[in-house]
Amino acid sequence: MINSSVIQYIAIAWMGVAVILFPFLLKITPPYGRHSKNNWGPMIDNRLGWVLMEFPSLLIFVLLVLLGPHKPTSPVWVLFGLWAIHYINRSVIFPLRTKTKGKKMPVVIMLSAIFFNLINAGLNGYWLGFTSPGYPANWLTSPQFIIGGMIFITGFVINQSADKKLISLRKESNAGYFIPVGGLFNYISCPNFFGEIIEWSGFAIMAWSLPALSFAVWTAANLIPRALDHHKWYRGYFKEGYPESRKAVIPFLL
Repeated sequence: MINSSVIQYIAIAWMGVAVILFPFLLKITPPYGRHSKNNWGPMIDNRLGWVLMEFPSLLIFVLLVLLGPHKPTSPVWVLFGLWAIHYINRSVIFPLRTKTKGKKMPVVIMLSAIFFNLINAGLNGYWLGFTSPGYPANWLTSPQFIIGGMIFITGFVINQSADKKLISLRKESNAGYFIPVGGLFNYISCPNFFGEIIEWSGFAIMAWSLPALSFAVWTAANLIPRALDHHKWYRGYFKEGYPESRKAVIPFLL
């Protein structure tokens, strides 16, 4: 069994990789979704790709927490539930809701996402199931858990609300693109990404662990460049019609 110190060192190294790669991620536009291209090798159906790349995060995390020698306490069950809710939505519900029939993504993008998810789920699941010093019942009332939980829920609501708005704009699979308005869309182009960054920041505070922090860092490192790409695309696609004051992912800042 890998001990606690090793898992924490791996989490630190994983965060270091995020910091090193972040400048490169700012210069690369992954070719899926509205940025889709067919010059990155074999393609796979967009919805199937989503399921295949997100479901491993749910599966690995669940198995490690449930099969580990540490019997889950009530705070761990809450963390378990939040992770499961997010990834059940992301790997099953979200692909079924999206109106992207006929769209494809490169297999290499799917495989890289699987790798990313396996590391994050592996670190966090192994920490909770095997190596953490424990989360006693009174952790439920700790400031970290309460504040982190409120932040997570806030991010989840923002993410879900933004996804609902974006899906509603696509009344038909080939209906084209529209400028989303209302709520945080009045301030940023990608409140769905903003919400997810907030979610996992809250989770990191709740778990108060390096594996959870590494996931929050990687979420920001992945989604901030993606949001900047989306924002640039919106401005180019809608030309003069896109709101000048709207930022990409953080209201009034970025």
